[in-house]
Amino acid sequence: MAPTSPQSFRRRRLGSALRRLREAKKRTLADVADSVGVHIDRISRAKLGRTKIDVPLLRALLDDYDVTDQGLRQTLEDMTRNISVRGWWHSYNTFLTLTFQDFLGLEGDAERTRSWEKLVPGRFQTEPYIRRLLAAGQGIVHPTREHLESRVTVRMERQRKLHRPHEIVLSEAAVLNHIGDAEVMKGQILHLREQSERDDIDLRILPLSRGPHLGLDGPFTIFTFPDGGQLVCLEALLNSFYLEDEDSLQVYNAAFDQIHDLALDAKQSKAFLERAALAA
Repeated sequence: MAPTSPQSFRRRRLGSALRRLREAKKRTLADVADSVGVHIDRISRAKLGRTKIDVPLLRALLDDYDVTDQGLRQTLEDMTRNISVRGWWHSYNTFLTLTFQDFLGLEGDAERTRSWEKLVPGRFQTEPYIRRLLAAGQGIVHPTREHLESRVTVRMERQRKLHRPHEIVLSEAAVLNHIGDAEVMKGQILHLREQSERDDIDLRILPLSRGPHLGLDGPFTIFTFPDGGQLVCLEALLNSFYLEDEDSLQVYNAAFDQIHDLALDAKQSKAFLERAALAA
């Protein structure tokens, strides 16, 4: 599954949450349509994220499914109202691929994130590191200087906007793979060390000597949303791929647990970064 916009995926996520609630009550689409007084096509299309659900219909469905959890009801109502809300990055749309807009939308909606990375991820990059990293794509994926500068601005703004719990396991390779000169890398490593002190960040380092492990197949991000739904993101050079089926979610959560267990603990990871900064 690949979202085409934050709006379309929000609809899909709402539809999936309502489907889970309906199935838990062992109700058919026809039963629900008759109960709430709407055509079955409207319920079916809402389940697939192909049509918008308004708040009155949502409340009728939640009542029909005997949902008494007020926190869940409020979460789904907020999701319904915010489906069409534009993200903070909208003014930069000209310079951002739909794929990256998808990612920003999902990241912003997520309640928490778990990720395995082989390169310092955008949320934790310093501006000098960002510039050296993006410069590799100038004239290839960044056709103009203006395009590149806009991506730098978006990445820095993204860091200012994000305040979500984030568990991250970072490969030792991210520190060994120099992006820029020694000064850039030292600043980046010290920044990682500072970020690891934040209450909402759990940053672990996985030494290259520990393994094998499932993360060797590539980096991934697991988004968990306020309604309890999850999504796995697999990033490539020009695109991102999203998985939301139960089997994939189970595999990737187990893979993250395996990688996390192999990594240095929080204290050891901070000590590792301190030594790496001195050696940079």
